[in-house]
Amino acid sequence: MMYTFDILTAIFVMATGFAASWAGLDIVRWAGGREPALDRVSGSPARIGVNLALAAMIGPRLLLANGFRNWRTGRVSFPLFLLLALVSAGWSMCSGVLVLQVAFASGFFLA
Repeated sequence: MMYTFDILTAIFVMATGFAASWAGLDIVRWAGGREPALDRVSGSPARIGVNLALAAMIGPRLLLANGFRNWRTGRVSFPLFLLLALVSAGWSMCSGVLVLQVAFASGFFLA
């Protein structure tokens, strides 16, 4: 049996994931981050690892925004856009759980 509290918790976790994704992308853009070149992978292994971690964190926002833009221009069909939105929502739930676990583990909410 599913309770209203469970649904609200899931929505809160998904919203936390989307907020972290949007904030992460704004921080990267503010810091002067650029997209890597498509023809080669450049940088040290640490830089590649940081880029992968950033991509994992800001992925839901990019997937949703790019899917919406491509749907509006006619490059993507509506059912495919709905699938992208569902994947983005699930991905943001995973990111939201991670962000909330880090926040709770930091002790910030225990004060």
